[in-house]
Amino acid sequence: MINYLIFFLISLFPPFQSTAVQISQVMYRNITGTTNSKQAMKFACSDTVPCKNIVLTNIDLHRKDGTTETYCNSVTGFGFGTINPPADCLTSSDKDYSSSDDDMRISQLGESIEDHLVHTEL
Repeated sequence: MINYLIFFLISLFPPFQSTAVQISQVMYRNITGTTNSKQAMKFACSDTVPCKNIVLTNIDLHRKDGTTETYCNSVTGFGFGTINPPADCLTSSDKDYSSSDDDMRISQLGESIEDHLVHTEL
């Protein structure tokens, strides 16, 4: 009887309904260093609400014991300058995307970031 009741309640109110926060317009720039992990960069975004307009510029991450890689799930964006490891998985999903869109996105993102930054150095 108890097992049936638990199954019935779970069926009515599934515990695995997901909610997510949308992440967009984030810039990672001028980052260098080493990692112990094979995945030096990991963008594990929600399937429900993907990350958008993630920008990488001048990233140089290495691993002593081999090569590194970038993992992407449900994320779009672009990179310019040195990007190591390559982030080929971080590409635009727009059908009309072209590289000339990068300049526009960079300038828009740069303006919005500068408007909100108070201090950029530690």
